[in-house]
Amino acid sequence: MEKIKKVTVRINNNEKIYYEWNGEKFNTPNEVLKQIFKNQGELYERIYHVEREIAKDAGWHPDDRDFSNLCGGWEKFLRDRGKICKEVIEEEFTIEEFTKSYVGF
Repeated sequence: MEKIKKVTVRINNNEKIYYEWNGEKFNTPNEVLKQIFKNQGELYERIYHVEREIAKDAGWHPDDRDFSNLCGGWEKFLRDRGKICKEVIEEEFTIEEFTKSYVGF
């Protein structure tokens, strides 16, 4: 299994963090994710087992590739903590009820 290494270097109270994956160094977690996943949707599918269409309906922007809070979909994914709460409500109406509901009187 592939591993990502987080390296923290402290020298005289100065700290630098970088990441290593697949023999390469990266300055931010976003850069690592961009190397591993084609887009956010691939991450949602592979890691969180959420289908792209559901991620799209949730507002997570599965086709984006930002992996940063500058992307509204990624930010929403983080706020939702990767969880999908799906609810389906079915109602039945007579034609008259439906029509009156639709037109409002």
